[in-house]
Amino acid sequence: MDKVDTLVGRRVAEARRRRGLSQLEFADLISRSESWVSKVETGVIRLDSLSLAQTISELLGVPLRHLIALDARTGRAQEQAGQEQTLKLLHLLINPHDWEMWDEVKRRWFFGQAAASVMSMLDLLRDQSAHDLGDRLESVRSNRIRLDSETLEGLEQATLGYRRAYRSSSAFSLIGPVHGTLNVLIELAPDAGAHRDRVVSMIGQMGALIGTMLMLDLGDFDSSRQYLAIAARAGQQVEDPELLAFALGCRAFHSSYSGNRRAGVGFAQGALDLAGRGIHPVTHGWLSAVASEMHAASGEDRECERFLDDAASHLVHADRADPWLGIGVFDSDKLTAYRGGGLMRLGRYSEAQTELLAALDSLDPALRKHRCTAHIDLAEAYVRDHKVDDGAEHAIDALKIIVDTRHADSLRRVAKLYTVVRPVRTPTVRRFGEKLIELKAIS
Repeated sequence: MDKVDTLVGRRVAEARRRRGLSQLEFADLISRSESWVSKVETGVIRLDSLSLAQTISELLGVPLRHLIALDARTGRAQEQAGQEQTLKLLHLLINPHDWEMWDEVKRRWFFGQAAASVMSMLDLLRDQSAHDLGDRLESVRSNRIRLDSETLEGLEQATLGYRRAYRSSSAFSLIGPVHGTLNVLIELAPDAGAHRDRVVSMIGQMGALIGTMLMLDLGDFDSSRQYLAIAARAGQQVEDPELLAFALGCRAFHSSYSGNRRAGVGFAQGALDLAGRGIHPVTHGWLSAVASEMHAASGEDRECERFLDDAASHLVHADRADPWLGIGVFDSDKLTAYRGGGLMRLGRYSEAQTELLAALDSLDPALRKHRCTAHIDLAEAYVRDHKVDDGAEHAIDALKIIVDTRHADSLRRVAKLYTVVRPVRTPTVRRFGEKLIELKAIS
């Protein structure tokens, strides 16, 4: 273990002793063994879960930043609270010193700091803030332009390409270049002149994409929320109801998947209220489909079906030559998959199977993440309908896709399904278990 891990262990031990807890008592409180506590405190093993670190921080009354030794991780002491600094916007490289995508603590620290910097820049790009800018940002006031229309169009094509690539790419491949593009946009924004709103919109689009990857692909809901907030802020700032509505649609998933279904319904409804001002029909259709899933998860059949019908009506008016502002693809085939998923959540398993099989027959093989979700929904529909082997087969199909995409939420759902079918112990279920273990072994 490195010096930081040893320092974290020492701080845990010191805080535990101040509370008068033995290692055994402390272990019981955090649902760990006494041996585990001893190994962490002596630096033998790493405290590698930020959620557990947060629990320990609250339990022992120690600031999380101190407990996980962020001062040592950044290589310098944190600035004193309230100390004023001259604004310096430095590039937040995707591969800084000691960056590790697989290290949850380091990943969350990096993306948290980066999100805060983006938010600060968006604040400074407001027209009313121009008199407060430093020398680097004086161009906002002087109208010095460093961004020509040809470069702008190239950046818009790049952001569109990344949003489309998400449907098939692993976040571990995509998040680096997307964050790098966000850096480029942040650098160019102060000198964008009349193009500034379009640049801020792209900042929001990349924020939404990073937030989605952090949430669904990496299971990092805390960091995700910060980037979805960037998307919402950008939408507000340029008065773009479509971007703001899309950000709220993402927040609906964030809330629902975090366990707050009513908040998910609320965010979805708020997004649709904005959509009523007039937005791209595909985005409007997707938001209706999101609302249908939120209501299905709450057991509300009528509302689910109403929003599915709304989504279909919006898609009829879509112009495929005009790209939408969302991520991946949303079309009639994906809507069929949404319908099947909604029926599965409502307990209408036979109908769900029909819809999901139709979706899998028509979804383009290149749309791997969409197909993976459909396989998992179908697997759950089969298992709940007491067709365990059929469900296990589709779960195996989903695992074949997850091997490449490493989609955290999909893997979580498949693993949860296996705990349900494991007692059956048919050859197909055993094969399902073997494939799941193989994937976890290389993850």
